[in-house]
Amino acid sequence: MSDSRLIDELGKDESSKAWAYEQTQAQSQSIENEIKESQPLVSEKEPIAALAAAYNEQTSADYLHKAKDLAKTYSHIRRVRGDGNCFYRALLFAEIELIMHDERERERFSTLVKGWRKRLFDLGFPEFTTDDFCDTFEEFVADIVSGKMDSARVLEVMNDDGLSNYYVTFLRLVTSGYLQENADLFQGFIDGNRTVVEFCKNEVDPMWKECDHVCITALIQGLGVPIRIEYMDRTQAPTGGWHHDFSVNDQSPKLFFLYRPGHYDVLYPQ
Repeated sequence: MSDSRLIDELGKDESSKAWAYEQTQAQSQSIENEIKESQPLVSEKEPIAALAAAYNEQTSADYLHKAKDLAKTYSHIRRVRGDGNCFYRALLFAEIELIMHDERERERFSTLVKGWRKRLFDLGFPEFTTDDFCDTFEEFVADIVSGKMDSARVLEVMNDDGLSNYYVTFLRLVTSGYLQENADLFQGFIDGNRTVVEFCKNEVDPMWKECDHVCITALIQGLGVPIRIEYMDRTQAPTGGWHHDFSVNDQSPKLFFLYRPGHYDVLYPQ
């Protein structure tokens, strides 16, 4: 093949790759737009019976049985958009609901949040951007503590993409910060021969990255709030059971979540 023909063929190949990439990106954007239009970031509470209604005996018997079993313990579910940020957003919403009705937790959480600014600075996080996220989150919590926000306003704010994603970013900073503060403890659980810092840069700091078991553990410890996660499939649970508790100082769970493959929603005990 002559040099000119080779160049032409390579050009066609690159054009095909570019076209395929553009089509893939367009399809991904279309799916993302459809999700945004059909699913709020955080929904209204629904009776737990709505969960069982999504399954049937023929195609998803295990999930149906688990949904019915959950109805014995939980009264409602609150759905969170599956955009890679769902655990962070679900945890935040559940914690905000808790501090609105628990004065002791409100004081504890408010003090802890304020302390994270210096902890992040001490770890070398850039002060300009970190300050911005800390300011925004602290103002949000302060408005709740002072009674400026009721439940309806909190739901409205949490469904504002800009503000809600700022709050999620703050939780990602806490997760990253706690992992780096305790790098020796977590290093053995990081795959791919990556350091904890590399893991944070690849899996924690960027938006839309799902929260895995390591990240959940770090975030729970970083916020000091114990939780329980119910699993629709026992094979997904870390210990093989139907649920798993992420404990803090041997406390009983205060917040509850439902895990289905790749996704988390908020649960409310009866």
